[in-house]
Amino acid sequence: MGECLELVTAASFIAAATNRIRLLTSVMVVPYRPAVLAAKMLATVEVLSGGRLTVGCGAGWMQEEADAMGVPPFSERGKVTDEYIAAFKSLWTEDKPAMSGDYVQFDNVVFEPKPVQKPHPPIWIGGEGGAAIRRTARVGDGWYPSNHNPQHLLDTPERYAKGSARLNEEADKLGRDGGAIHRAYLAFYPVDRKARVGPEGERRIFTGTAEAIRDDIGSFAKEGVETIVFSVGGREINQILDNIAWLTDDVLTNT
Repeated sequence: MGECLELVTAASFIAAATNRIRLLTSVMVVPYRPAVLAAKMLATVEVLSGGRLTVGCGAGWMQEEADAMGVPPFSERGKVTDEYIAAFKSLWTEDKPAMSGDYVQFDNVVFEPKPVQKPHPPIWIGGEGGAAIRRTARVGDGWYPSNHNPQHLLDTPERYAKGSARLNEEADKLGRDGGAIHRAYLAFYPVDRKARVGPEGERRIFTGTAEAIRDDIGSFAKEGVETIVFSVGGREINQILDNIAWLTDDVLTNT
């Protein structure tokens, strides 16, 4: 799987080294950290960064990883995620937070400072399937799918549009305006100036020439996508910086 840093710690380092860019946990597997501790860690980064944090949340997908973490049973990850997110919101917004759930219990705790962003940092729900879409409709400020889930492929604007329409339907059932839920999208495959080819010989979206990637951006924007998160790739820092410069100068400045 390659090297991977702990994302909240990494976010705190990046926050200290920057002034303007937004920070995104992409995504934090919610059940892996105790709810109150996770809420405090995230709030700390958010406050110290001056309100630049967006919290990308997921329930997780790898049972072996969850078992190694010693967290609640993998089969209960959806319920755990929902309850932990509810705990985050209580701790971030209430003067006297209290919760009595199956996985989280606290009463009248002191939780200061509160996040800078009000009512709380934006919560983007990662995932492409029905459970993630329903969770977004219930508690998400944004929907954050990717183009990499073979069980729920959202790798074309048309497939993405179907998922977005389903989100609107689920939100409508709950009396929410689905159109007010932020649409973000993770371009999973690293930006590559040479087109990557899929299993059927098709070009993978957001790879290839600058013009092709600009066309991809426009196609997804037409379906309501407001934020695209790119992976720049590269094993050496010079390669990563070169990819960032190409993406910025050749692709995005002409979009």
